[in-house]
Amino acid sequence: MAKTFYLTTAGTMGSGKTTVANLIAKHLKFHLLLEQFGKNQFLPRFYKNMPRWAFHSQTFYLMEKITQMLETNKLLKKTSIVQDTVIYQDVMSYAKAQFILGNMDEAEFTLYTKIYASFVNRLPKPDLIIYLKAPLEILLARVKQRPQSVEKNQKVSYLKILDTLNQEWIKRQPKEKVLFIDAFKYNFVVDGKHINHLIDKIKEKLKTFK
Repeated sequence: MAKTFYLTTAGTMGSGKTTVANLIAKHLKFHLLLEQFGKNQFLPRFYKNMPRWAFHSQTFYLMEKITQMLETNKLLKKTSIVQDTVIYQDVMSYAKAQFILGNMDEAEFTLYTKIYASFVNRLPKPDLIIYLKAPLEILLARVKQRPQSVEKNQKVSYLKILDTLNQEWIKRQPKEKVLFIDAFKYNFVVDGKHINHLIDKIKEKLKTFK
């Protein structure tokens, strides 16, 4: 059987993770795994009262991602996969940011990381993380343009914390497992040349894993 690959996107809010994951699925015929934002009933409550609901919201996402990745083990036996946002980012960035901001206390964050630690060794590790980089001002502008999104009112200070945490954990990943993309230089939504450039870079990287 031909080798299957597990790819995932990463980057700060507004960097284009979902867009790129969709493009990879379309052009490389990979099975697409999307984040289930709409199912998180705690998210609207979180944005109204962050200290009250941060732990609930983050734990919901964590368990959804764990469930998704346990299924990925089965899928990888027959098809390649691209996932919208790697689980490491949920833990090392989004959840940790809530702890830094005081929206999750030490007991909550400890329990959260304990749940993650109890599953992590059973989860597949990505062959390639596609990390999308963009300046904070561009990220903020993109988030504010999102229609009917609870995220659109995010402040630059919050995005700065997320971006700093993202840069910290991605530096700890093996270099050969990460493909950095300057997302602000490309328009992957409408420009075919930019899309082809992205797909070609991914194909070239995947050749090194065969």
